[in-house]
Amino acid sequence: MLVGILIFSIIVCSLAYRYYGGFLSKHCQLDDTRVTPATEINDGVDFVPTKASIVFGHHFSSIAGAGPIVGPIMAAMYFGWGPTWIWILIGSIFVGGVHDFGSTLMSVRSGGKSIAETTCSLVGSKTGKLFMLFVALALIYVIIVFLDLTAKTFSETPAVATSSIWFVITAVIYGRMIFRSRLSASVSTWIMIPITFVGLFIGHHFPFMKLDHNTWGYLILGYCFVAAILPVNVLLQPRDFLSSTFLYAILVIGLLGVIFSDAPIVLPFFKGFHPEDTAMLMPFLFITVACGACSGFHSIVSSGTTSKQIIKESDIRRVGYGAMLVEGVLAVFALACIAVLSPAETKGMHPLAIFSQGAGVFMQSLHIPLEFGKEFALLAISTFLLTTLDTCTRLTRFIFEELIGVKNQTTRYVGTLLAVVLPGLFAFQTFNGQPAWKAIWPMFGATNQLLAALALVTFVVYLKSKKLSYAFALIPAVVMIIMPMWALASKFLNGLSGPLLLPVLSGVMFVLGLFLVVMSFKYIFSKKEDSVL
Repeated sequence: MLVGILIFSIIVCSLAYRYYGGFLSKHCQLDDTRVTPATEINDGVDFVPTKASIVFGHHFSSIAGAGPIVGPIMAAMYFGWGPTWIWILIGSIFVGGVHDFGSTLMSVRSGGKSIAETTCSLVGSKTGKLFMLFVALALIYVIIVFLDLTAKTFSETPAVATSSIWFVITAVIYGRMIFRSRLSASVSTWIMIPITFVGLFIGHHFPFMKLDHNTWGYLILGYCFVAAILPVNVLLQPRDFLSSTFLYAILVIGLLGVIFSDAPIVLPFFKGFHPEDTAMLMPFLFITVACGACSGFHSIVSSGTTSKQIIKESDIRRVGYGAMLVEGVLAVFALACIAVLSPAETKGMHPLAIFSQGAGVFMQSLHIPLEFGKEFALLAISTFLLTTLDTCTRLTRFIFEELIGVKNQTTRYVGTLLAVVLPGLFAFQTFNGQPAWKAIWPMFGATNQLLAALALVTFVVYLKSKKLSYAFALIPAVVMIIMPMWALASKFLNGLSGPLLLPVLSGVMFVLGLFLVVMSFKYIFSKKEDSVL
């Protein structure tokens, strides 16, 4: 049964890319004769025209992180694998994919502006500035959550930390070979991919990076600062492309492992609409799955770094829509990893450990040692986490520069420093006895989904300004407005009896989100139809 679920998911996503992706491209009139910001500006730091395969690697690695793993696993634990699987497929095809495609398209056609700046142009300066504030808070959430998870993984598994350091060094060398040497990109790639995977064996046999959780946290913040101020072709592009090869490898090996494994599904299909000691299915299924089906964070990446590297508009379908579908497949595989483990096996384990354990079980059927398989899975996750962290740092700097209306060498360093200091103040705190990532996850999920709703609404406004039909974007936008607003209101009311931090944050985000939604819909239903982009 598990094999059928995975194969069916892959087939459905492939058909969606061909047919629904084709509809999006045709309806939005993608045109390769238009000059893209990467080609027009080409400043050698943030705007760098790049081959679609490399941009795809960057984009996918940045949007993936731990989201499509942590979210589906937690949702399956709470509500069962059935509703989680259904929402992953529907969400990634009709909601998340449209969201990512639209966010990338709008940015490419507006000179590489962020989703918040695009909102300024379409809906108004006041609304856009508030949207920037909303985006900044969402980015800080992401950094806090993923920083804590990465530091925890590195401190508990020195082999993964060691392999990750090897991976970063390899990526820098790979970038130099592509952009500075006389070797072709294809030759450099075939040389460096095997060398990258050698790091897995080095980490397994010589795990010398044994540091505690907090020390790793500060080192990772330092790494994020350096990585975020470097030109994108020095580390970001080569590292993200190489990290995507880990994903392809783990998906292929994992699928083969599922085929040859006789592990049954032990997780319940459905645990009820209001399982004991768990939040209600509606709206928290959508909030918990988060990035596995739709993520507002993707709009920040799409309009932040990805749009500044795309050479031609036809790449928007491949990168924007295609990467979300692949992320959906990854989410289904994460679901399979917990579906074969019993509650006794997963008790007390965090989602990344559950994913590595399940992936190790599948790899074991291919005669790969369990511990080695687990390390490989954790290394793949860690590469995504590092990518997301330093991409978020760069994006936070972009937002800072947009808020003050200045972009120069000073803001490049000061904005990046603020982007690592603010999350660093909270990442290693505990809230009500829980680690930061777990306490903040519900808020991260609700904020993230509301951000997705606002990006979809902005896309609707854009389509209206171009006099194009927009029902295909409006329907998912409405769904994505209702669910996170419902969740934020619930978190506010239920949290009043406990620590004030989470209810206060919930209330602030609810009010801010409500204002942005009202202002955006006011524009949608107005008679104004001037094209601004």
